[in-house]
Amino acid sequence: MRLIHSFTHWLDSIDPEKGWFLHRVLGPFIVTRLCWLVTAYYAVGNYLPNPTYQRYVDRGFYMSKVFLLDIFTRWDSAQYLTIIKGGYAPSADLRTQYSNIAFFPLYPYLVKSIGWLGVTLPDGFYVAFGLLLSNLFFLAGAVLLYRLTIQEFHFSPGAAAAAIGLLMVFPTGFIFSCFYTESLFFFLTVLCFTLAFQSRWGWAALTAGLLLVTRAQGLVVWGILFVFYLERSGWSIRRIRPDIGSLILSPIGLAAHLYHLFRLTGEPLAPFVAMTAWGRANTSILSNLWENVSSPVLDVFKIDLIFSLLFIAVSLVILIKWPQKSIGLLAVALSVMPIASGLLVSASRYLLLVFPVFMYLGARLEKSRLYDPLRAVLFTLQIVYFAGWVNYYWIV
Repeated sequence: MRLIHSFTHWLDSIDPEKGWFLHRVLGPFIVTRLCWLVTAYYAVGNYLPNPTYQRYVDRGFYMSKVFLLDIFTRWDSAQYLTIIKGGYAPSADLRTQYSNIAFFPLYPYLVKSIGWLGVTLPDGFYVAFGLLLSNLFFLAGAVLLYRLTIQEFHFSPGAAAAAIGLLMVFPTGFIFSCFYTESLFFFLTVLCFTLAFQSRWGWAALTAGLLLVTRAQGLVVWGILFVFYLERSGWSIRRIRPDIGSLILSPIGLAAHLYHLFRLTGEPLAPFVAMTAWGRANTSILSNLWENVSSPVLDVFKIDLIFSLLFIAVSLVILIKWPQKSIGLLAVALSVMPIASGLLVSASRYLLLVFPVFMYLGARLEKSRLYDPLRAVLFTLQIVYFAGWVNYYWIV
C-alpha cells in the first residue's frame, strides 16, 4: 500500500490534474492494444499472407502457439530468443551470413531472468515475460516523457498529452508491445535525459551504459549526452566537474560485450561487422535508396521515406529553435540514422525513438483542429501495418 501511495503521489507531482495517467497514458494504451487484438483476429486467415513465409502460415505460429502472444513476435524476435536460449553464435562469415551477433544483449539478458540460475524454461515463458517487460518499459517511458515535456521543457500538460497521443498511434507504434528492444531503449533514453536535466550525472551515465548494450543507437545518445553536459556547463572548461568522468566510464559494459564477442569471432567490433549481413552499414547509400523507392506502387518503403524526411525536417527546426541544441542534435542524429545505410527497411520503427519530434508536434498540435484527423490517419495506417505484420509482411 505504501508503494502504491508513493507512486500516486509521484504521479500527482507531475500533473495535478486528477486521473491524467488513466486518461492520457493508460487509457489510450489499453484501447490501442485491444484494437490490435481485434485486427489480428480478423486479419489472420482473412488477409492474403506473404507467400515467402508460407511455412509459418502452415505451421500456425511463429514463436508461440498462444495466439495472443505469437502475434507480437516476428522477425528479430527469433534472434533474441536464440540469444536467451543458447547465447551468441557466430556464422561462418559475419559479413555475408545472418547471425545473432548483430543484436545487443541487454533485452534478451533481462528476459532470460531466472534462466540464469540454470532453470530450464519453455519458450512460451520467455515470450510472455519479454512481452510483459516491453509493455511495462513503454508505459514507464511514456510517463517519463509526459513528465519531461512539462517539467523540463515547460510545455503544457495538453502538449504532453498530445505528444503521447501521437506516439500511441504512430503507424509502427505496435512494436512497443512486441518482443523487440524498442520499449527498453525508449524508456532508457527518456530516463537518461531526465536524469541529465536534474544533473544526476552518475545515474545518467549508468543509464547511458545500459543504452550502449541495448541498441547501436546507444552510441549516439551517449555522444549527445557529452554535448548536453557541456551545454549545461555553458561551454566553459572551468565549469566542467569531475562528474564528467562517470560519462567516460559508461561504455564499460559495451567493452565487456565486445570482448566476449571478440573471443567468439576474432572481430574487435563484431556486432557492427555482423550488421552488414543484415543490410546495414552499406556503402551504396543513394543507389540503395533509389532501389527502395523506384517501384511504381505505393509501399511501406515510400511511406517510411516520407516519415523519415518529415522527422529530419522537424528535427532541424528543433535544432534551430529550441535553446537546448543538444536535444536538436539528438533528434537530427536519430532521424538520419535509419536511412543512413541506404535502406528504408524498418525506418519508421526507428523513428519511434526520436522523442523530441513527438514533443514538438504535440506542442504545435495540442490546440489545432488537425490533431484529431492526423491521429485518425496515423491510427488507420497503424491498423493496416499491424494486419500486414501478423501475416508475415516485413512492415518493421
